Amino acid sequence: MTARIPAVAAAVLALALAAAGACRSGGEEGADGVRAAAEKLLALHGLLGRQPEELSRAERDAPVDRKAVAGLVADVGSCDEFISDLYVGFVVGALAKHQGRWTTAMDGAQAIVAAGDARILFVREDGAWKVSLAASVPDEIKKRAAEEKQRFEAAKAAGQGLR
Repeated sequence: MTARIPAVAAAVLALALAAAGACRSGGEEGADGVRAAAEKLLALHGLLGRQPEELSRAERDAPVDRKAVAGLVADVGSCDEFISDLYVGFVVGALAKHQGRWTTAMDGAQAIVAAGDARILFVREDGAWKVSLAASVPDEIKKRAAEEKQRFEAAKAAGQGLR
């Protein structure tokens, strides 16, 4: 009978370790998935492991794959392309500036990544983690983006080209 106790204890211990591993990997998978989405967004902008000021002029001016970015942003079509680009720029800038120092708080199908003072909301949508621009961009930045859009439209209407 004493030989059965270690076998039963081993079986219980194995089940407990498997359950603990499943819970741990599930939590890590969520946070790891959020981190992976954030890193993909940075990589698309040439900023993974780099700061914006490290980019050359050519790198800063290089086109970004809009379809790939759209796959990482939940509400990319909720505003016009100009405003959306500014919002994505805010999110990417915050993530880039503070990469390596992010903290992530998970809550089911939502995660908040703290990048300095910025709080970037990721939502689980269609099996992938995506940024919610509406929830991540502060009202003051939204106001400045709208003002920039008006300035751009006024310059365009006046026939002034972009430089």
